Amino acid sequence: MEEKLLVTMEKGAHCSSWNYSGQRMAVGSTDGTLSIYDSDDPTSTSFSCTSQWKAHVGVICKIVWVPPEYGDGIACISGDGTLSVWEEVEEGTQPLTWKLCKLFEFQEIQALDLQFGNYLMGLKLILWHGTFIFHHGPMLS
Repeated sequence: MEEKLLVTMEKGAHCSSWNYSGQRMAVGSTDGTLSIYDSDDPTSTSFSCTSQWKAHVGVICKIVWVPPEYGDGIACISGDGTLSVWEEVEEGTQPLTWKLCKLFEFQEIQALDLQFGNYLMGLKLILWHGTFIFHHGPMLS
C-alpha cells in the first residue's frame, strides 16, 4: 500500500479528529489554536486549512465532532481547565464561521474525555473527570 500525504499541519499540533464523513478534520494545538481542514472535492485526498482561531488559553487535549444530524460542531477539552463547544454557522451574507456555543470551566478537576450521544430530547454531551461522569443536554442552536 502506497502512503500519501493528506495535510501538513503547523508546528505544535497536539490532537486531531475526523468528522463522521471523513471529509473534514479538526486539529488542536499546544497554544490553544483550533484549525479546521477541508477537502474541496469529496473524492480528493488533499486537505487545506479553511478556519483557524484561538479557542483556548492552554493546550487542546481532545476534539470530538458532534453527530452529523446536528450540523457541523465540535467540542474540545483544554489543559487550561475548560471545555468548549463550537458550531459552524452562516450569519447573513458573511462566510461560514465558528461560533462558541458553550464554555464549561472546571476549577479543581481536569476533564479527561468527552463524547456525544443521542437521546430523545436532543444531543447529549458526556464528560469524564476521572471520579464522576457529567452530562449536559441540548446546546447547539
